This record gives sequence, C-alpha cells and structure tokens, in this order.
Amino acid sequence: MPRLPPEPALQWNDSAPRTLAFDDVYFSRDGGLAESETVFLGGCGLPDAWRAREQFTICELGFGCGLNVIAAWRAWKDTHKPHAVLHICSIEAFPLAREDAARALAPFAEVGEIAAKLLARWPVRAYAPQRLWFEEDRLALTLFTGEAETILAGMQARVDAWFLDGFAPARNPTMWSAEVFRQIARLSASDARLATYSVAGGVRRDLAANGFTFEKKPGFAAKRERLEARNAARAVAPAPAPKRVAIIGAGIAGAACAQALSRRGVETVVLEAARELGAGASGNPAGLIMPRLDRGGALSEVFLTSYLAAVAAYEDLGVIDSCGVEERGEQRRAGALTDLLADPPLPPDWFSALADRAALHARAGLVRPREAITAMLSNARVLFEAPVAAIERAGEGWLLRAPDGCVMLKAAAVVLACGAALTQFAPARFLPIELSRGQIEWGPGAAPAHALTRSSYVLSFDGGVLFGATFDKVNSAEAPTADASSRARNLRALAQLAPEIAASIDPNKLNSRAALRAATPDRAPIAGALPDAEVWLRANADVAHGAVPIVSASIPGVYVVGGLGARGLTLAPLLGEEIAAEICGEPQVLSAKARAAIAPARFLQRALKRR
Repeated sequence: MPRLPPEPALQWNDSAPRTLAFDDVYFSRDGGLAESETVFLGGCGLPDAWRAREQFTICELGFGCGLNVIAAWRAWKDTHKPHAVLHICSIEAFPLAREDAARALAPFAEVGEIAAKLLARWPVRAYAPQRLWFEEDRLALTLFTGEAETILAGMQARVDAWFLDGFAPARNPTMWSAEVFRQIARLSASDARLATYSVAGGVRRDLAANGFTFEKKPGFAAKRERLEARNAARAVAPAPAPKRVAIIGAGIAGAACAQALSRRGVETVVLEAARELGAGASGNPAGLIMPRLDRGGALSEVFLTSYLAAVAAYEDLGVIDSCGVEERGEQRRAGALTDLLADPPLPPDWFSALADRAALHARAGLVRPREAITAMLSNARVLFEAPVAAIERAGEGWLLRAPDGCVMLKAAAVVLACGAALTQFAPARFLPIELSRGQIEWGPGAAPAHALTRSSYVLSFDGGVLFGATFDKVNSAEAPTADASSRARNLRALAQLAPEIAASIDPNKLNSRAALRAATPDRAPIAGALPDAEVWLRANADVAHGAVPIVSASIPGVYVVGGLGARGLTLAPLLGEEIAAEICGEPQVLSAKARAAIAPARFLQRALKRR
C-alpha cells in the first residue's frame, strides 16, 4: 500500500461533489446541512444528550468535507455547559483536498464562520491521526485516515454518539462490515446512540447482533427511511476528570502536559527544582523541529503524528520559524531516504526531493524552547525551587514530599516529566533511562537558507548560526558544563556537513551550552500510566512463555512522560496530549499498537521474555 493516502476522484455538479470510485454523493442536493441536522444530530438526540455533560464524544465514519462536524459544532457552540469539552473523532479513507472541501462548503453561508475555522486547520494528507483543538469553542476534532476497520480496532475511546455516514453499503461494503459493528459496540458508552441514513438489512442485523436496538424513522428529502439506534446496555456514568494534577518537571515534556490539562479546565501545578525555566536541555536557545520518517512499524505512526502535532502546536503559539530543513542522506541511511522519497508519507508541500539524495522538509524549522515553554505554562501554576523527593499514596490522591519530608502538595494525579531525574522516584526505577551529554555552539557565521542536517545540524540563528550537537554517554545526572573539546568536535562535524559555513566561523566568537538528554535503549519515548512493576511482573509471569500481557497493573493516578532524547521539542506536544487524554478518560490520538510501542510497561514485558 502506498504511504500517502489516496485522494478521491470527484465529479462536480455546481458545488455538490460525487465520488467516482463509489458513484455516490457526499451530501444531499436537497440541503446537505439540513440533512446533517436531521439524520445525525436529530438521530442521536443532540443537542439534548450533551446539555448536562462535562465531556461528550462523537465518532463519525465518513468525514468527507466536514459538513456533519460543522453541524455538530454549531449546535455545540449554542448549548454546551461552560467548561464542557466535545470530542469529535472522524474517519476518512479518501481525504479531500482543502480546495475541494472549500468548494463543497461554499454554499452553506449560514455556517461560513465555522467552515472557515475548519478549513484554516484542514488536516494534512497523511496516514497519521491529527487532533485539532478549537479552544475558544472547547472542541477537539481528531481526524483518522484509513480504513474504518483498522482505525476502529486501534482506537481507545468511550463514544456517546455515532454518525454512520460512509458511502452506501452496496457501494462501499468495507465500511459497513460485521467487524466494523463489533468495534462500534466495543467503543460505545453504555448509553450510546447511533444514527445513519441507511436502513439496509445488513446494517440492521449487525446492529442487533452487537447489542443495539433500532427504529426506522422518516428519511430526509427523497430518502424514505433512516435509522436511529441505542446501545441496550445499562447506562453507567463516566468517571470525572481529576480536579488537580501535579506535574514534576517544567521542561518541554512537563510544559506540554500542563498545556493539555489546562485547556481541559484541570487545575495544573508544575513543580520545578531549578530557580527558573530552561535548566536542562529545554534551556537551549533554539532547537530543531523535523520528522523522523520510518518506513514502517508502530513507531512510524508515533514519529509522524508527533511531527504534525508539533508543527501545529508551535504555529498556534507563534514560536516556530518554518525555515525548512534540508536532510542530506547519510551513507548508512541513503537507501531509506531514497525509498521514502519514491513513496513519500507526506504530500509535496511537506516533503520533497532535492539534488544529491537530499530531501526538503518545508514546514520544519526552528523553535525557541523557552518561549514555547513559557506559552505552554501560561494557564498553569508553576512552583520554582520546588524539588520533589518522593510521591506517596494518600487515599484517592497523592502527596508530594520535599527532601526534608514535608508535604508540598496533594493532587489527584501526578505526572513524572523530570527527564534525567525520572528514576529517582521508586515506582519508576525499573525504567532504563540512558543519559547523554550534548553541547551546541552559536555565534556569527554565514547562515544557510534552510537548516541543514546529516548526523549533525546547522541552522540560521540571530543573524548567525547555531550548530551541533555532541552525543556523549554519561552516568551522572549532574548538570554538565561546556568544554573546548566538544566545541572542536562540533566544528569538525560542521566542516563535513557544510564546509562553506564552517569556513566563515571564528571559533573564538562562539557561545556554547551543554545539557543532558534522557533517552531509552530502543530510542523511543515513554508515555502513559506507570505500571506497578512488582504487581505487573507477578500478574504477567506467563508473558515469558508467549502469553499476552494484561493491562490493569498500573499505579492509580501516576503517569510518566520521558526518554524523549534529542527529539523532545518534536515529541512533547503529542505526548502531552496523550497523557492528558488518558488522565481525563478521553479518546486517545494514537492507535493501540503505537501506544504499546511507547508504554512504560514494554520494558517489563521485555524483561520477562528474556527469562
């Protein structure tokens, strides 16, 4: 399968699109917006169903031009509780280009303002889930690209309302398969409602087989009938989100978690051992945002999704200079880069070929970490010179103790985001954190048009250049200092990468900074609920013999995000969102396989298999 999702072949009748592949229309010519409101909002009892809710989740099969989303969005704006959050998850196998969506939405002037907001944030055509936050309306839209069966099987969510709006079952049977309905049942809240324009016999049989009761209702316009369905299970109230979360560490990982929790209205307290922001690697004057593009595997989703999330997040904050990054192929990776360019995972305006086996990442660029962290922490309470020595269970919450044993804070949940200090906490000591020292240099020099990278990197910075960085494994978590030998190595690496830039630099006019990075042996980050290692190992003893591990042996209310290595700026926005969604019981962005690839428990599973 190609790495880039296919665009649909369209036939236009004025502004109404028809897909040639399925010979079907995207919405009724008798009034697409009215159809959405009648069939889907009315069919799921909206907006009444969400009026008293703090959180509500819709899942839609068939995003199309976004008209159903816009209809729900308009109703939500007028009727939701002040601090409530609406999640809309939507699946699309053939994503429309922004220009085509704009043409299709143009006739609906009554929702033109909302349509403009959506089009301004239109998702990138890529096999990577993308969450778009519209904070002023307390709405999060998550777009999944791919086949419905595959996407649903990897989703983790509690869905309150389903919009089944794929092309007709007779023309697009894979979106209406029995497995799709099994996954719908798995993901449904106990009182979930479902609406669709289709009354096909197979749809009704699969709904009944998966615990839904249904009723035929008058259809919209020329359509004679439609279906409304309910999950027949007894209603169970969702668990409330925690009122206060403590985050240990005010680097980029902790700041991203704080931003994600704050936008949900959760009181967030960040405790930082240093006197000010930027004591660790997040204190570098600038950092590079660029993708790690893998040719396959669960981590390819993690890194591609992270890159798209990072660009969007830093653009929203106004802290990115999208100068572009020219990736020059290393000898050991030349074949991989050539393969990716021949079958790209991103569209040409994001990833394109250059001469001499190089590639341009046009939307990548420079971020100033302190500016980013300051913006992310704007709605959180930050306590400086507040080292935390231990966390202690206390009823339903956690006490955070200072080195002298005094209680500093009580919180419902704790996020460990303290980089090199992560394993000082007893529950996290099983995590195999590896430390490396990295030094960068900056000063006057001939600046490149784009940032350049091949093992090392160089970018334009403050009228000169910034370049580096060294990778030296260390065993101590003490803050490192810059030294002349590291500067010499950085200058040699720059001479190999860009000799013309190296020749323009006076080493005596350079500034240097060294910091620690925290990474993992598999070079993947760690994010998720922290397992109780002793209980997990005992409960999963059969994993050593090939059994599938259970997932329940976590420490209630303790989460970790770390091991980001040299990609902290790129990984943090997505991982912060994942942690916040997990804490608040909301839909996750990443698939189950991708989450397993970064879960803390993966190291316990590997330890058992080595026995």
